[in-house]
Amino acid sequence: MTWPDWVLHLPAPLRWSFLGVAAWQAIGVLVLVLAALVAALFGRIVAVRLLRFRSRFLPNRLTLETERAIRRAIGILSGVAVSYLILGELVLPSHLDGFGRSILCGIAIVAFGMLAYSMWDAVCDDIASRATGSDRAERLLVPMARKFVRALIVLVAFLVGATMLFNADVRGILASLGIGGLVVALAAKDSVENVFGSLTILFDMPFAIGDWVRIDKTEGIVEEINLRSTRVRTFEDTVITLPNANLIRASVENVSSRRNRRQKLDLRLSYDTGPEALDAFCRDLRAWLERQPKTVREKTIVDIQDFGEPSFGVLVQCHFDAKTQAEELDLRHLLGLEILRLRDKHKVMFAAHPRPEPTAKH
Repeated sequence: MTWPDWVLHLPAPLRWSFLGVAAWQAIGVLVLVLAALVAALFGRIVAVRLLRFRSRFLPNRLTLETERAIRRAIGILSGVAVSYLILGELVLPSHLDGFGRSILCGIAIVAFGMLAYSMWDAVCDDIASRATGSDRAERLLVPMARKFVRALIVLVAFLVGATMLFNADVRGILASLGIGGLVVALAAKDSVENVFGSLTILFDMPFAIGDWVRIDKTEGIVEEINLRSTRVRTFEDTVITLPNANLIRASVENVSSRRNRRQKLDLRLSYDTGPEALDAFCRDLRAWLERQPKTVREKTIVDIQDFGEPSFGVLVQCHFDAKTQAEELDLRHLLGLEILRLRDKHKVMFAAHPRPEPTAKH
């Protein structure tokens, strides 16, 4: 081991060695650690400035977790870069120098993986923030693509680390993964079916995150779609996890895909109601419904439907162009008020209260 010329000019105590490491080299290692910490802090500050500069041109904000991950990864890479420069000047014994470089290489691989991981999250956050509420493709594809590419990044980082740190044969690893994957697939048939179920959801898109669905006896809002399962939050605020394999065979009703919402009322009227009053009541109610901007005019029905004992029935059926449950209930409320107003206006006598036929559970 040959020391640089400037080391010969150091005081003798600094050139004193213990286990092959001189005092000045030990001090240099401490300096390396401190310099790495300072460089990491500086890198995080630069990352903050870069993220602020990005926000000027791309107003869509990243999540706090993504910003922290980007700052952390850039800080670690800055520390590793400075450590490499200082380590080369310390002229440590070969075994210590190799060990130090392996450690720094491993940290760098992890940091690059973290950076790629967080940058991909930033891309997904940006796409998700631009997606509109009606863009079902993006609401479905973004979460699944996020998880798939995350897994791919971790796999690539593992293969790069195995190759650079342990001189592993990548082809042998991939072959082993292929054989092992076949064995695992045979042993975990249900898990493989779940993966194919997730692919079915991806390509057929029967629903997306945020949709209101009914799947067998489960009803609620889709919160998360994973490779293995789909999570639905019910209207009782509980979470039900459904294996994706079951969704291939299940009957899936996407309530959110309704173009409009049907309302069906069976008004029971007394036979004491005169024909002129009944006709005026039906005519005015039909006209009122057709004037409403949220009503589908060609599907409006207000007519007598049956004669029974001790009352006869008037069918009131219409379709509301309502996007949410709250909007539907508001329109139904206005319809009920109009029915009561016309009842009083035309002296129509109800034999019983209107009994709405529910079209959906809320």
